[in-house]
Amino acid sequence: MAEHQFRDSYLAANLTFTDDKITYHCPELDDTREIMMSWEQPIMEKMAEVAVAAGDHVLECGFGMGILSTAVQARNPASHTIVECHPEIIVKLKAWAADKPNVIVKEGKWMDLLSESAVRYNAILMDTYVDDDLHAKFRYFCKQKAKNGAKISWWNWSGGTTNDYMKFYWGGVTFTEVSVNPVENSYYNRDTYHVPLKQLTIESGFGIKEGSLIYDSGSSSVDIKYASQPGDRLSCADPSNPSLENKSGAKCKSMKCQGLFTLNTNLISGSSKLPMVVKRNNSWIDVILKDVVVGDILYTLDGEVEVTSKDFDNSETIHIIYEIQSDFNYFVNKVLIRKSITDA
Repeated sequence: MAEHQFRDSYLAANLTFTDDKITYHCPELDDTREIMMSWEQPIMEKMAEVAVAAGDHVLECGFGMGILSTAVQARNPASHTIVECHPEIIVKLKAWAADKPNVIVKEGKWMDLLSESAVRYNAILMDTYVDDDLHAKFRYFCKQKAKNGAKISWWNWSGGTTNDYMKFYWGGVTFTEVSVNPVENSYYNRDTYHVPLKQLTIESGFGIKEGSLIYDSGSSSVDIKYASQPGDRLSCADPSNPSLENKSGAKCKSMKCQGLFTLNTNLISGSSKLPMVVKRNNSWIDVILKDVVVGDILYTLDGEVEVTSKDFDNSETIHIIYEIQSDFNYFVNKVLIRKSITDA
């Protein structure tokens, strides 16, 4: 039977809430199933301990009995977003959150949060029920919603440490052992459990903000997103002895980036590692964008231009940037940008 059929019947079910568990009658199995039980408390407390630090922005997927939520609150997060899809549990969640100003309640599926592209988290905790999105989409979701270095933890249905499917095929997953004493149930009856933790490193590259223009032969320009298309690009190998020439073979790829530097208000915007060439103390030198300083000189198609301002966007905004891979310098917004592929 398809998993979404269990999910749909669960979401439509009337749940039974007691002090020690949440249950419902599963029509597909004609059986009573536990959704969460109070014996899980040591697991949930350890999950919060290993993944959450004071001041973190935390995303918790699945409220259940609120055991994990209470443990997260004890860690003093800056914000605590909880997403829940069962209507009866949402009522419980709202009542629990009423006196907690740092809690943000989201009704629906965790995948719905992808529409909030500017919001990322220091910790993502996953403990949902009959969730057919989980193994298909969780890795992608974390890549989109986690800050660099974020800690990810989830319900380890295997209890062990070796199952690659349980680890979402991530490498570098660490485990913390917890002793538990489960009351007999339908989902976990071992006396040892291992809390998984993945610290996510977001791959970093370099790039130039979308909407910028790359210059072609004849000093015409096209949107940077078309830089990979056939055609010559305008180049200058040495700004100390400038001579414009046409080059081909640039490649372009897009990525997302949080935090951009901008020179001279709107002359050029890019990520911190964008290769640049500037004149400083009367010598042309190679730098990256974050190391450019006011007073440096840029070489442009309109001549030398002094850097008069350098700003950094430290907001939560996620920008689209384009990385140009080439073995020659090129011009963007008329500014000479250093090649990204070094000579052998």
